Amino acid sequence: MGKEKFKVLEGVFDEHTLSTLDVLKRKKYFDELGHAIKTGKEGDVYFARKFDKEQDGRRAIKMYRVTSANFKKISQYITRDYRFKTIKGNLRKVIMAWSQKEFRNLNLCHKAQMNVPYPYIQMNNVIVMQYIDGGMLKDIYLEDPEDFFEQLLEQLYIMRHEAKLVHGDLSEYNIMVQDQTPYIIDVGQAMSIKNEDDFKQFEDLYERDIKVVVNFFNRKYNLDLELEEVLERLEG
Repeated sequence: MGKEKFKVLEGVFDEHTLSTLDVLKRKKYFDELGHAIKTGKEGDVYFARKFDKEQDGRRAIKMYRVTSANFKKISQYITRDYRFKTIKGNLRKVIMAWSQKEFRNLNLCHKAQMNVPYPYIQMNNVIVMQYIDGGMLKDIYLEDPEDFFEQLLEQLYIMRHEAKLVHGDLSEYNIMVQDQTPYIIDVGQAMSIKNEDDFKQFEDLYERDIKVVVNFFNRKYNLDLELEEVLERLEG
């Protein structure tokens, strides 16, 4: 990461974040930081590269802001999750927990063999993960939308029943398409569900997720999907 890149990041991230990036670079989780892939109020995602002749060295580095993030929105997702409900304090402490939460959720999804970016490491407010070489669902033309929707349903079924998570903010903005295959991203807000009683607490978020996806495919691809039928299929 050169001096010019540091100059760019200094206007966006605090010294603590830059120090974390420096440690991760020295530990060889990446060798070069590139352009911004995605920017948002809570944080940004940058392309990075690790020079490795044996493997694909492309990485995505997600950096959560510790100064300008939406504290109220993030806190809601933290305190409703039994794994993190004891987390209280200032914005920095909550953001660190949020970063840890996304990393743990990615690991749960990966262990359940879901299509998600592989999480390499989380340190403070930074996560290094696999780079998904594709685009957001909203921007991609699907060659076979019905087949893609079936693939997506399979992923959502695994997410609920095997990874035991409710995404909580699913839309065409955080479903990636790589080689006409769905990958689910942005799982920081995803809620853990140990059992059906837990699920009932987040059923409103779950049904909202499915409704958003169904509406998108009906609107863009005229699939004429019925929400209740889709929800019933996902029950298993």
